[in-house]
Amino acid sequence: MTAQEQRKHLEEQLEKVKQRLQLLDMMEEKLIQMKQLAQKRIEKDVTVEQIQKMNDQVRNLEKQVRLLDSESTKLS
Repeated sequence: MTAQEQRKHLEEQLEKVKQRLQLLDMMEEKLIQMKQLAQKRIEKDVTVEQIQKMNDQVRNLEKQVRLLDSESTKLS
C-alpha cells in the first residue's frame, strides 16, 4: 500500500468514526430524554392518561435509539 493509499484509507476510517460519533451523540440525547420522562413520572403526581402518554414517548424514543444503533453498527 502506497503512502497515498494509506492516507486515503485512514481518512475514510476517520470519516466513519466521525459519523459514528454523531450517531452516538444522537442516541445519548434520546436516552437522556427517556431518563427525564422516567424521573418526571416518579417525581410528580401524574394521571393514568399522562403515564400512558409518557410510555408512548419512551417507546418512540426507544425505537429511535435502536434505529440509530443499527445505523451506527453498519459503519463499523
